[in-house]
Amino acid sequence: MAKSTKTTKAAAAKTTKPTAAKKPVAKAAPKTAPKAKAAPKVASKAKLNVKASAKPSVANAAEKLVKSCQEASVKFEKMDGPEYTEIKEKLDWCVGSYDYDKNPSGLKEYGAKAADILKEVKKDKPRQVSQKLIDDLEKSIASL
Repeated sequence: MAKSTKTTKAAAAKTTKPTAAKKPVAKAAPKTAPKAKAAPKVASKAKLNVKASAKPSVANAAEKLVKSCQEASVKFEKMDGPEYTEIKEKLDWCVGSYDYDKNPSGLKEYGAKAADILKEVKKDKPRQVSQKLIDDLEKSIASL
């Protein structure tokens, strides 16, 4: 005997999963011109960038000091005197230390000592040390 189709459809409806109800589709908002509030936000970001670039950061000042100390170390090496060996080694060590920990305190200390030594050498032998090297060292120390 065959079952009636009504019972088969009813049994099939019970065993199958109910279909998910369709979610209502939200209508897209009409495209309009950008809001007036967006312009001041852009302008305020531009103002922040101008202020940040106008004032040199500590990292830039420290990098200038590293460069000046390296130049002073090269100058001490070229002068090739035993009295300059210690300051040259200290400057090289401080540059390496700064590269490791980004703390410019040693560079500042030994950069000032190197500037003093270079000034003394310039008094005795004015053509051996350039004034630019001394000025660069002093400016970079003062900027930190």
